[in-house]
Amino acid sequence: MKNKIKVLLVDDEVRFCENTSKLLIKQGFDTTIANNAEKAIQILKETTQDVIVLDVKMPGMDGFTALNEIKKIAPETQVIMLTGHGTKYSATRALVREAFDYLSKPCDVQILASRIHDAYMEKHQGFKIDDKKALNIMTRFDELVTVPADITVGKAMEKMSRAYKKASDWPLTIKKNQGFVLVLNEKITLTGILTRMDIIKAVRPEYVSAGESSDQDSSRFSSLFWNGFFSDRVKEIAGKEVWEIMSALPPAISENANLLEVAHLMWKESKRLLLVQDVSKVVGIISDQDIYGEIADVMKK
Repeated sequence: MKNKIKVLLVDDEVRFCENTSKLLIKQGFDTTIANNAEKAIQILKETTQDVIVLDVKMPGMDGFTALNEIKKIAPETQVIMLTGHGTKYSATRALVREAFDYLSKPCDVQILASRIHDAYMEKHQGFKIDDKKALNIMTRFDELVTVPADITVGKAMEKMSRAYKKASDWPLTIKKNQGFVLVLNEKITLTGILTRMDIIKAVRPEYVSAGESSDQDSSRFSSLFWNGFFSDRVKEIAGKEVWEIMSALPPAISENANLLEVAHLMWKESKRLLLVQDVSKVVGIISDQDIYGEIADVMKK
């Protein structure tokens, strides 16, 4: 990067600013630190900045007030709001007031660096940022099939099957996602996910799934070893409760994440599903099929 992007970090947490500054410098950015909004305003009046990373909650002038002042002084300067006390309402306020993005702390420095770069490119080089976000391709939470954790696997599979049969009349996104159900605990809180692979995994004989052994190694090559087990195992797991075989919840990503971030997290975590959340709660889910479909659509253009 010939001309380094100038980044002003504004946060009352001194250690956070210092550590983030060091990491961003390693990424090739030129950073300046201000530990309160008043100092940041003064710096901006004296020196142009490309991107400002601005904490929301600070003593004295808060981030939203500072954002208004920044836009008066330097309307072209991009602002990324960063906070450990976020709410959906706060995020909406920030974006409505012309913040480029709103990220929660702690934030991975690679994500922060990527958004700083995107912010700079959008304003200064006419680079068009992809319009679509995670929220644009996700299946909404209220459209997904849910089951209680204490329901039997057999009952859960019946519910999955009924949903699949109805899918021909539903939006395509619903039809694609019938390979799983979300699991709710007694407080109606999301606690896990039951996938087809969880059910397939549970069908295996318990002494196989319990761990490897020399006996298992020698017998696995014989077809006789497996004969007669399938129906018995299916009947056995049908009476188990969902919580006994379900998977843990997949990783979550912000509803405002761009599709490249979604694809990267799927690959990094080796997950076919990701939860989508606003700052406070899960609002939907994205599957690998959703991302694959977007890739295919772009290739056609």
